[in-house]
Amino acid sequence: MGREAPLPIAGPPTGLYDARTMRVLLVSANREHYPAPVVPLGVLSVAGALRDTHETRVVDLCFEDEPLAMLSNAVASFTPDVIGIGLRNLHDNAYGSSEHLLTYYEEVVGAVKFESRAPIVLGGAAITLQPEKLMERLRPDHAVVGEGEQTFRSIVDTLARSERPERVVRSAVAQRRLVQLDARPGLRLPPIAPSDLDLLPPPARDLVDPRYFEVDGTDGFQTKRGCAFHCTYCDYPDLEGRKIRLRSPERVAEEVAARAQVPGVSHGFFVDSVFNVPRAHALAICEELARRGSPLPWVCYVTPASLDDELVGAMRRAGCIGAEIGTDSGTPRVLRRLKKPFDLDDVRRVRASFVRHEIADTHTFVLGAEGENVEEARATLGFVRELDPDVAVFVVFMEDREEQSPRRAAHHQSLLDLLATEAPKHAGWVVPELGIRFGEKVKRIVTSRKLRGPAWVHLAHARRRPAVSVV
Repeated sequence: MGREAPLPIAGPPTGLYDARTMRVLLVSANREHYPAPVVPLGVLSVAGALRDTHETRVVDLCFEDEPLAMLSNAVASFTPDVIGIGLRNLHDNAYGSSEHLLTYYEEVVGAVKFESRAPIVLGGAAITLQPEKLMERLRPDHAVVGEGEQTFRSIVDTLARSERPERVVRSAVAQRRLVQLDARPGLRLPPIAPSDLDLLPPPARDLVDPRYFEVDGTDGFQTKRGCAFHCTYCDYPDLEGRKIRLRSPERVAEEVAARAQVPGVSHGFFVDSVFNVPRAHALAICEELARRGSPLPWVCYVTPASLDDELVGAMRRAGCIGAEIGTDSGTPRVLRRLKKPFDLDDVRRVRASFVRHEIADTHTFVLGAEGENVEEARATLGFVRELDPDVAVFVVFMEDREEQSPRRAAHHQSLLDLLATEAPKHAGWVVPELGIRFGEKVKRIVTSRKLRGPAWVHLAHARRRPAVSVV
């Protein structure tokens, strides 16, 4: 039975307004384990922005054998006044259908509604990309579109004053994106302070489930938000805006050094859309990390644009052991159609630089995008053979942005058939959708050998030392 109404919390008003302290339950719904579970930085960041005033608890469903029962028990025991549910993905990392995830999200919301009548607020990347669709299907009370720290906090503060928030509340970045898409006259763009990331409270990392670090020891870090590139299929501008906002290199390095002291944390992952843009900011972070003795080995996402040998060398001295590159295609036509800010010679150049500085590299290729046919995909495979990266990950194109209907490549099955034939011939080629060097087998090997850090880095090293092959 659900309770009649949110329970009142005794005590004097807190803050500068006539309001009460709220009991806030934040739920991380993500249960993706491949290639490894990812620390829910978004939920932890929202928790960090709340708990100076509101009693905040985090429930993480990632490792639970019976997640819905665990969630129901948590709601019943905590009796929250507000429940926030973070929805991270629209599809799993094997790029299968999104339907099973949406069904699971329905079950999560249903379990909460059965136990409580507290307002439910959805947040995360999934609701930001498809707010109308998910609001209609999941029927929450409210949703946060865009960054959650200040936006979710504003919803909780409004409820604490016994006022009603809007059903969908957009962050300043999301409002700016909406105005740019709508382009109606007379709408003002909300201001975004260039240093606002340094003004935010740090993520509540003390609330993270330690089981994340039992898997591979990797913690996540963010040096900036926003992406100025215009790659046709990419979600990052929808999630974070095109204006790049930077964190202080000193604060980033201090955060990495602090997390290096936490039991179980052995590696870092910079989760920015691209680490190396702006170049000067990336270089400053590397210098700060090196000055502190490179406290953690780390990996990051990079683009061949604005990546030169000096920066790659600085990354290595700062502790970088691996870089993930969205190369996407091995044909000039498709690169142009995807609006990638580099060409194939740039890809060759950065590959050589990574080899020179002994940094493992993995390149992702998206087959079937922008009308790419099977013959062009064969040309991309030829380029991959020539490039010979440590690891190559192949994804058959699937569009999931809000502006377009979900769709797969026209030659989806033919491309999968091509990969099924070619990928097993090459030790470093990974096809998540087909389970080739991806999934439970890889996880078992990594876990049994107590390997630390991202699994693909071990695959990269094994390619160069076949006698210790991981898969």
